Amino acid sequence: MFIQRQRMESRTMLAVKATMRVAGRSVDATIANASSRGVLAMVDGAPVRGTPVELVIAGRVLKGQVRWRAHDRCGIALKEQIDVAELIEGRAIPVVYVPERLARRSAMELLRSFLG
Repeated sequence: MFIQRQRMESRTMLAVKATMRVAGRSVDATIANASSRGVLAMVDGAPVRGTPVELVIAGRVLKGQVRWRAHDRCGIALKEQIDVAELIEGRAIPVVYVPERLARRSAMELLRSFLG
């Protein structure tokens, strides 16, 4: 029997450029939503479930582990709790708000929409 765990808190939609470090290599990523304990990262060739990762956002390193993945995105459980309000207010990390329809795009499409 499959039991789905419900999230403890809601996610906040946002778009933040990040670098994901996985096994000694770095790739560009976009954080599409966040809660105090996890993020949705959009990245080409998302790492497999269970992979430890580091997200570098504006010089801050967030360590976590991939909990699920799809082709171009993955859910990451963070080792340390973050303050999403500081992200939103831009005090800790600069944030760009995007409509939900853009957050559902692939990482490359989202980046192109910001740069174009």
